[in-house]
Amino acid sequence: MKTFATTTFAVALLGVAACKGGGGDAAKFIPEAATVVGGVDLAGLQGTQSWKDNKEMALAQVKEPIAAMEKCNLGLDKWKSVTFGVDPNGGEKLAAVIVADGLGKKENLDCAAGEIKKASGGEKDPWTSEEEGKVLKMEDGNVAYVVDDNTLVIASKDWAEDVKKLTKGEGKSAFDGKLKDVIGRTDTGKHIWFAGILPEDAKGAAKMAGDIGDPQDVAGWMDMSGGLEVWVALGLKDSDQAGKAKDTLSASFEAMKGMAGQMGVPAGVVDSVKFDTKDTAVTVTAKASDEDLKKIQETLMKNMGGMMGGM
Repeated sequence: MKTFATTTFAVALLGVAACKGGGGDAAKFIPEAATVVGGVDLAGLQGTQSWKDNKEMALAQVKEPIAAMEKCNLGLDKWKSVTFGVDPNGGEKLAAVIVADGLGKKENLDCAAGEIKKASGGEKDPWTSEEEGKVLKMEDGNVAYVVDDNTLVIASKDWAEDVKKLTKGEGKSAFDGKLKDVIGRTDTGKHIWFAGILPEDAKGAAKMAGDIGDPQDVAGWMDMSGGLEVWVALGLKDSDQAGKAKDTLSASFEAMKGMAGQMGVPAGVVDSVKFDTKDTAVTVTAKASDEDLKKIQETLMKNMGGMMGGM
């Protein structure tokens, strides 16, 4: 199952590199202990021009797993969304809710188990099926719970019991706990979204941007309906800090934006960058058209080619 889970996340995260995802009902299966949550709308993502332009490159490293899933009636066209929650502060604390047509059907899961077993040498079954196929347990302690024909919740060993309770309607989810206000800042209807409390090392990294106060949390989203639009909010202790952070970041950007043009970033993209405040957060937005993205990609490939040629 570790292979299956890894492949699942790899395909989902390819959207970030290539690319409307929603919390929805899936959100209720992420434990309250999560300090970072997010989601990818795989169905919406696959309809974007950026995905169509970059699909071949994005999937180049996972052709075999994708082909295996297609044999089990679980091709990419069936995948709808992934919602995840993690606590990066130690232990194995991760949960992901995967929605795909037919993912929870026993015949498809049995087929997937066979394909995974075959790919790993055919020695061991990837999981042990219990409770009439509704609970899939792995040797490493990870567990997958079948919620319905289209929904599977994967939990790492430290959160297996918490997720089990949530699938039974017990316990509290991250979307109703301490992350509720942070999640409220983002838009879970975008292709990619995220929200979370900043760990201490990330707070230190954020302060390297200048006098921006005391960073507390971060939320944001990416929309690729027509090119790329990004929105990020950095939460501070109060609105005064947010205002000062806006001034600091704006000044820093103005001083450095000339370098962006020298690096091949289109002027329209540079001019689209805006700083603002929202309650106790400083926000930044940026936009790039499909044409802009192609130009940036071409510049990057050209520069990489030049670097390789000079070696």
